[in-house]
Amino acid sequence: MASISRLRRIAVPATGLTAVLALTACAGGSSTPAATDGFEGVELTVWNNIDFEPYQGLQKTYFESCAADLGITVDVQTQSGDYTTRLLQAAGAKSLPDVALLSTDTQLPQLASQGVLADLGQYDVSTDGLAESAADLGRYDGTLYGLPVQVEDYAVFYNKAAFAAAGVAETAPETFDDLVALAESLTTPTQKGIVLPGIGGDGSTPVYFLPFLLSAGGDPADPTGAGAVEAVDLYKKLVDSGSLSSEFVNWGWDSIDQWTSGSAALTVSGPWNLVDTSIPFEWGTFPFPTAEAGESPQVNLLGYAYGVAANADAQKEAAAAALVQCRASEENQIETAVQGGYIPALQSAQEAFVEQVPAAAPFVDAVDGAYNSAELGTEWNTLQQQYVDAIQSATVGGQTAQAALEQASGQ
Repeated sequence: MASISRLRRIAVPATGLTAVLALTACAGGSSTPAATDGFEGVELTVWNNIDFEPYQGLQKTYFESCAADLGITVDVQTQSGDYTTRLLQAAGAKSLPDVALLSTDTQLPQLASQGVLADLGQYDVSTDGLAESAADLGRYDGTLYGLPVQVEDYAVFYNKAAFAAAGVAETAPETFDDLVALAESLTTPTQKGIVLPGIGGDGSTPVYFLPFLLSAGGDPADPTGAGAVEAVDLYKKLVDSGSLSSEFVNWGWDSIDQWTSGSAALTVSGPWNLVDTSIPFEWGTFPFPTAEAGESPQVNLLGYAYGVAANADAQKEAAAAALVQCRASEENQIETAVQGGYIPALQSAQEAFVEQVPAAAPFVDAVDGAYNSAELGTEWNTLQQQYVDAIQSATVGGQTAQAALEQASGQ
């Protein structure tokens, strides 16, 4: 899921990068483990696969600055192509880079289960300052194998001009029924009330559906439970009311283009749109509505963590752990968020991010207690297709939400 979402990101103009590149020291020196002596002459390689600017330039700067403070020589590389396969091949050949950026839903558990990542806890790498939900992203079987530096979750985006034209107050819909009524009031002959992906195969539909299921109190592992039924029925009501076109079953990640072009009033998206300077209208964000009034919305959380390769050279492994801790400084996380459109993992950095980008508030508020779909393991591959099938059967196939979910899950 995360790898696809990166393709939807935009490259922020690099005008703000100049000041960052002027940094000459690791901004988070206080976060570096106390025992940093003895690293002189150590040479480390760092991999990441997020290849848009300014992200890759920022990471190179952070690591080189931290390395200079620690007496380390570092080679920071951005990998292209199938990064997961490249990581697994390197692990099999015992040639993993010393430090690697890992998606916490797939890559980290895959490598940790093979025993090729170092236990960061033995080097006093700290998750202090992270919400437990974010810290858990870096753990596998209770052991910290990666230090999360950025996370992704989701929120509702809206076009302010569409609200003004419809005479609708910019008030967040509290319940699913409120959302249905709001979307209907924003629907015109030339404007969809809401746009959502509904296609199967590209991973977009389950990503944006899951917060609705969770906010209905559902368990993603229970595809016929009440929460799943409520969430699928929401999609059915949106289509039946004419607010969501039945053509949505043909839309994937590119459905956001209908919102950014002004032809839809509401959509769901990730934090990359918080820094999208190309959106040609004023917009805002809402938290997800819940099935019942008075409940708290819940979202699914993805993350990126830096892991360290298990190494027979203890000095090298310790140096890599110190480098990761330095990279994870508050200042670095804030800059990556503002420039690159991620949510910082550190709570203090999240607060600073919201001060600079107020529309990030629903994203930040939802991190604590968010759901980690990695808990489902490979089962999620099967479940997400079942949810897509059920959504399509209920909305364009005419089935009830309950019947569609039962059929999709083979019950």
